[in-house]
Amino acid sequence: MSFFDEILIINTEEDSIENPDLNTLSKSILAGQQILELCASKEELRHHDVIIVSLYRKVLEQADGLFILLDHDSNSAATSTIRTLYETSIGMQFIFEKENLLANRANSYYVSYMHEQITWAKKAMKSGELLDVYSLEELQEKVTKFESALANEPLKSVNDVWLKEKAKSEKQNRHYAPKWYSLYGSASSFIQLASRFKGTHPMLYSGYSLESHGYSALQNLVTDEETKKQFLAPLRYHHSGYDTLCYLGRTIVSLCSSLMVNRYCPEILFEFEEFFETNR
Repeated sequence: MSFFDEILIINTEEDSIENPDLNTLSKSILAGQQILELCASKEELRHHDVIIVSLYRKVLEQADGLFILLDHDSNSAATSTIRTLYETSIGMQFIFEKENLLANRANSYYVSYMHEQITWAKKAMKSGELLDVYSLEELQEKVTKFESALANEPLKSVNDVWLKEKAKSEKQNRHYAPKWYSLYGSASSFIQLASRFKGTHPMLYSGYSLESHGYSALQNLVTDEETKKQFLAPLRYHHSGYDTLCYLGRTIVSLCSSLMVNRYCPEILFEFEEFFETNR
């Protein structure tokens, strides 16, 4: 029996006929869950491997959120989610791009996250605005925990690079944290990073950014061709870009899953390729 056979036979008549693209996205996510579990069960996963597995889980979580939103015809939220999913997938491709930099790139993702958390906690301590939610002791504990991790390997060497980049930015009067993908990749912006990977769609990201920033409200103002009267579209309806979002979601999940299978469980590579060839 194939590793993915049980997923392939999940095919209710209603779903496959009325929403074939959504059904395909669902199966891709289910296959991804099985791949995730297999990867996480591997022995001797190193620190950077755990980060990568966690990042892949985030891809699946975001794809699952996309599925739920599309299933309920929540177009605006689905469009914002595909943008976030795309951004996460680019991060995965960047980490896998060069074997000799894979560990450092994965760790730089975590180092940057830690610095964001430290900055947030210190600001919260200074302002006192969140003391009804977190105590000073809890915030200080978070700072201490992350600073301790950054002072020790395997993160220390990556953190040293982060600190050098931060100091360089401040000398140039740019008072903001370095992007995690700039530490071992020289990309200064996400669009610049995304343009390095074939088969991805930086222009789609830019277009979907309008939705994320709340600039597409007037797209919900519809004009009746016969009466020329304008009316607001319902909160939930089958959007014209529905199939595109399903397709992009499935493509992103397939791409990230292939990265994981090739590195962590090549023993199911043939079955994986057969599954995604069938699940179109």
